[in-house]
Amino acid sequence: MTFYEAALRVLESAGRPLHVQEITEQSIAQNMLSHVGKAPDKTMLSRLAAMARRTRDRRVIVTAKDTFALAEWAIPEDPEALAQTGIPESNPEELLPALRPVERHPDARPENVRASGRPADRHRRHDEEELRSRRRRYSPVAELVLSLLSNAAKPLKPAEIAELIRERDLGGTEPNGEQILTSLLEENQRRIDSGRRPQFILSKESGEVSLEQAGSEAAPSEVQAVFAAALGVPIEGGRPLLPRASSAVPVEPLEAVNGAVRAAAKDARRSVARELRRKLIELDVEAFHKAFVKVLQALGFRELKVAKRSRDGLLLTARKREGSVDLRFAVRLLRGTGAIDRRAVQELRRDLGHYSAQVGLIASAGEVRGDGRAEAQSYGALTMVWSADALAEKFIEAGSGVTATHVDLFEIDERFFVSSRLEAEQARRRRDERIRERQARDDRKSPDEAERQQSPAQEIAEGTAASELLADQTHAEPDALERGEPSAGELSDNLEDEFAEGEGEQPKTPEVEETAPVLPSAADRKRRRRRRRGRRGRARPPEPPAPASGQGAAPATPADGGPEPAATPQGENETS
Repeated sequence: MTFYEAALRVLESAGRPLHVQEITEQSIAQNMLSHVGKAPDKTMLSRLAAMARRTRDRRVIVTAKDTFALAEWAIPEDPEALAQTGIPESNPEELLPALRPVERHPDARPENVRASGRPADRHRRHDEEELRSRRRRYSPVAELVLSLLSNAAKPLKPAEIAELIRERDLGGTEPNGEQILTSLLEENQRRIDSGRRPQFILSKESGEVSLEQAGSEAAPSEVQAVFAAALGVPIEGGRPLLPRASSAVPVEPLEAVNGAVRAAAKDARRSVARELRRKLIELDVEAFHKAFVKVLQALGFRELKVAKRSRDGLLLTARKREGSVDLRFAVRLLRGTGAIDRRAVQELRRDLGHYSAQVGLIASAGEVRGDGRAEAQSYGALTMVWSADALAEKFIEAGSGVTATHVDLFEIDERFFVSSRLEAEQARRRRDERIRERQARDDRKSPDEAERQQSPAQEIAEGTAASELLADQTHAEPDALERGEPSAGELSDNLEDEFAEGEGEQPKTPEVEETAPVLPSAADRKRRRRRRRGRRGRARPPEPPAPASGQGAAPATPADGGPEPAATPQGENETS
């Protein structure tokens, strides 16, 4: 493990403040360090000194020079010792005069320098060195300020920060106080937009910049308002209006609004958790037990039973199904706001074996100590700890003791517009393919097929003319049959056959010449000829009845196509 993790483990085991030399020796003796190095004590001192100067998530403090303790022990910290920790002690030999004066070397001159190598190589090496010096990259101003404030023992003014950057040559340019404040304001706004809290705080009274302290409850909008007032920047909708060119990370309006809403939701959840914890602390023991039982039921625990009552609290047994496994829990409810230590975790693990439970759970409104957390994370039966704000988060997750208001956040769905463009492009491509195929079919058609192809208007006109012709022929056929003449349908069929065979035109009757239309194609003429023949057979008058028995067959009449009978005298007819 690392030097910092090993130091935490040694301090938790010792239970008292230790000097850095003792921490290093115990870490090496217990074989905790993954890499020791040549000077492990100096490495351990530098790591712990840096961690002790952190403003957030700090777990070690300085009680004396080079002596460290855990922050959860609530031991007062020594600011003077913190300022001196990590600074190497002065060597008395450095104050002694030098054994001989400093030698002065002559200045380099072209005539005293011996040329080596080719001139082109010398110029190339010179250009590479110059290019390498130009490519030197410097850290952003916000990172430089964070490093300076972490190592400083007190807050710094913007002018002091700019002076330190110039002295240590940390930046490519020499920023002034206004540029530093602008960079810190942008960095805070970037963190707020991503759902985190601002990192830098500007004091109204002294104008000093410091890092946010752990547990600070200052609203992000108030922190940004102080920076904006110092820079003279207007604020609109809780956001400072900086010039677009000076913004290091441009933020779109929609993304900025959604980010602000998410950040506000997270801050509101933390505030509700703190208030809910305060309410749980104010409850008496019985009311706290009832409230926690409702939370367990809402989270899916069942078969809740009281197994044991003691002066420390209540012990429950419960079951909960996790996936395909039905687990049995032993739940310890600790009364009051006392800290959860190692002894409480060990007692719960003993109860696990007594009540045949697989998982242990400790619930308390108080904090959990370092040794209790380490014991819960050590090897053994799984033990979970719900304490302080984590217990309030479980109440919020179960929806017990709080009411939720859901807010819908809308964002632009770029995939919708991309899919619409792709579908439009595919439809356009299919339409072009159909047009090309139609053109290819038209090009392959022969000239005769193109001539025979008729328009719908021509087909309708021809159909109308044919219907009128058939109607005229139907009315004209009875008269022709009475006179013993061929019908108009027969005449038109004969004419069409002769026209198709190419024998020339035949004399036509006046009725056929007036009603016969001009047909454009042979196929249409054949189809209509078959239709007329069917109608002609249906329109023919019925045959006369057959003569009675003993009488001969009736002579054929001229209308039937038989020979005309010879004329007989009137007397003979009368006599017969």
